[in-house]
Order: sequence, then structure tokens, then C-alpha cells
Amino acid sequence: MTLTEDREIDIFVGTKIGSFKHIKYHTDLTKNNKKFIENLVDIKSLQKDDGVTCMAWGNPGQTEILLAKKNQQIQAYDTLLGFTKSYTADFGSGHVVGLGRCKRRLVAALSSGVVKIWSKKQEDVLQVGKLDCMRLCAEETSLFATGGEENDLKVWRIGEPEPIFSAKNLPHDWLQLRRPVWVNSLTFLPGDGSLLAACSRHGCVRLYDTRAQRRPVINVEFTMAATCITPSFDDRQVLVGFGRGQMHQVDLRNSRPDKGYKGCTGAVTDITIVRDARLVVSTSLDRQIRVHKYETKELLYKQYLTSKLTCVLVQTETSTPLKKEAEVKEESELREEKHTEEAAEVEEDDMDKLFDDMETVGEKTRKKKLPIEPSQAKKHKPSTDGSTMAPEEEEDAIFNLLRSTEKQKKKREKKKKEKKAKSVFHNA
Repeated sequence: MTLTEDREIDIFVGTKIGSFKHIKYHTDLTKNNKKFIENLVDIKSLQKDDGVTCMAWGNPGQTEILLAKKNQQIQAYDTLLGFTKSYTADFGSGHVVGLGRCKRRLVAALSSGVVKIWSKKQEDVLQVGKLDCMRLCAEETSLFATGGEENDLKVWRIGEPEPIFSAKNLPHDWLQLRRPVWVNSLTFLPGDGSLLAACSRHGCVRLYDTRAQRRPVINVEFTMAATCITPSFDDRQVLVGFGRGQMHQVDLRNSRPDKGYKGCTGAVTDITIVRDARLVVSTSLDRQIRVHKYETKELLYKQYLTSKLTCVLVQTETSTPLKKEAEVKEESELREEKHTEEAAEVEEDDMDKLFDDMETVGEKTRKKKLPIEPSQAKKHKPSTDGSTMAPEEEEDAIFNLLRSTEKQKKKREKKKKEKKAKSVFHNA
């Protein structure tokens, strides 16, 4: 797909120090620069535990962002109004690993294994074991999945105390050793919520079908730890980020990696896609955000953001203007209004004063030169030539010149003697 017109794409990024940034990406690459990046949080007010751990959209229209911090604070950010609400996830220990909204209910999961679903009228608390990730299904928001270290994939339905699906580990390997389990990230594939993909710290990418069996349908193994996973553009294809800075597309139909995207030097922390423009957006611990073209794997955009990036969201349903642009427009309008008012006042009130204060132009009278008297004439200094000097002065000048030359001659001879005394060959 070739893009002929310039299109703006809004990207929101969270970092490890707690900063929250808005980036305006242009498909016309010549327009991308640092003036299209703004901080949505005052950096001076950040504390040690304000790092962003996860982000999610709060509504289908993508105008609300749910932001979770390391200190268990959950904030709701409106893309037009700013921060509107704040919650405290103090129902357990650990940081928030997953967020979502199901109708009017808020779903939050802590790393200690506590999942809370609450609204104004009621709240439910579930104990699901140690967690590293929790995701809600985009098509069926009443479903969510959990996983962690030695806590295999489980699918839950809001309102039910027991999971509706519990994954089963693969059989022992050829040495009859148990395969370790560590679900680091997971995602629902497009559909009715029956297909899920999960990646492991032990380098496994697995596809689960809740309608078929408990064990994974497809298992693809790598030699490096996987850190994040997201659905790709085609069916049964996922984009996976790894701890060594690599990013691959895995084809789960053929059980093999399909494409590789280069450029990252730190661990990939999050991946998202732009379906209309066919772009892949990724963040990593090397403080860079990157935009790749899906078909050609070309790196289109790379920007350094001064802090380690943890989460990224792309706004595709609507668009958000930069606050800087609005402020600049308001300032320019105010300046134009003041300038026009001042100009009108000068034209009406001060024009007469300006003309009154002007000097009249006339012919200047030439001043006559008065004859110079011989007594007022400038006395010229006598020149140094011999013709204008007296004979006595000439004799004194010659005597002084000879005296100075003799002194210079004596100094030179003295220096030569000192030099000879210091030289090695002369002493020898």
C-alpha cells in the first residue's frame, strides 16, 4: 500500500521513570522532528515509584487511556481533557501487570496474583497465582486471560469464580525432563476469543485453541527469552519481541518465524500495529521508539526519548491535537490582536503629533570662511631631517646613536660568551 497523502498518527508512550509522552507521527517522513513530541506529565514532579507498568485503552473510541504506575496508582487520561480520575490498587502487594475496562467495570491485576473487578455498586476479587501479565479480549470484554512464572495460561469470565480454560503443559522432552513454564506475555487473536497466543521467558511461542484441547496446538521454540507479543496483520500470525533486541513475525500456521525486523539494541518492551498504514511500532530499553514498514521491513522512523520505554499505544480511531500547537495558535492570535489595536491607536491619535514634531526642511545658509590670521595658524613641528635641525642638535643626536650601538654590541658579545660556556663541545 503506497501512501500518497500525508497522514498523522498519534502515539502515546510510557516510560520507566513515569513520564508520559505524546508523539505525532507523519507518514510524510520529512515532517517528523522533535517539535511533534510533548510531555503530558510534569517531569519535575516525578517520584521514584512513578514508573509506568502498563497502559490500555479505556473505551472503543480510543479517547481514554488507563495508565498504571509502579506505586499501584491507576489514572484515567482523557486525550482532550487530560487526567480525569485516579484509583489506588491497594488490594494486594506488587505492581499492576494488567488493566482493562468491561463496560463500566474496571479490571486490574497485581503481580502477587490478585485480580479485582469493581464498579460503583459491586466488586469481585480473585486469587489466580503469581502473575506476569493479564489481558482482556477486545471482541469479548467479559473474557480475560492470566499467566506468570510456573502459572500456566488461564482464561476467566467476569462474574465466575473458576477459570473456563486452564492450559496444560507439553509432555516431557526426550530426556524425560519437565518443561518449565513462564508465561511472560499473551494476547487474544482476532475472533470470538477462543484463540490465544502466549510467549515465554524460556523462548517458547505457543498457540492455544480453547475449543480443541488444553495443550498448545502449535509450539515454536527460540534460543532467547521472549518479552512481548501482539497479533500481526494476517490470521494466525504474531509479532514477538525478544530480550536481545530482536523482533520477529511468527507464522503459527507453519510453526516457524516468518520475518525479522532489525534496528533494536535493547530488549523490546512493547509492540503495536497500525492496520490502515501497515506499520509496526515498537519500543525498547535503548530509549528509542521505532516504526517499521510491514512488507519491506524498512525502518521508517526512529526517535530517542531520553528514558527507558515500557508501553506504547497507537490511536487509530480518532486524532488528538498537540497542546503546544494550540498554545502557539492562541499566543499568535493574541499578538495579532494587540498589534492591530496599537496600529489603530497610532493612526488615529498620534499622526498629528508626529507631523507637528517634524522639523521644516529648508535651504541651509552657507557659512563664509573667515581669513586665518598668521598668529592663529597651526605651528608645525620641525621634521627629523638634518636640513631643519641646528648643528649642535645634530652632533648630540649622532653621539647618542653611537653610544646606543656600542651598548648593543657589548650585549651581543656577552651573550655569545655565555652560550659558548654552556655548550658541551666548548667545555670538552
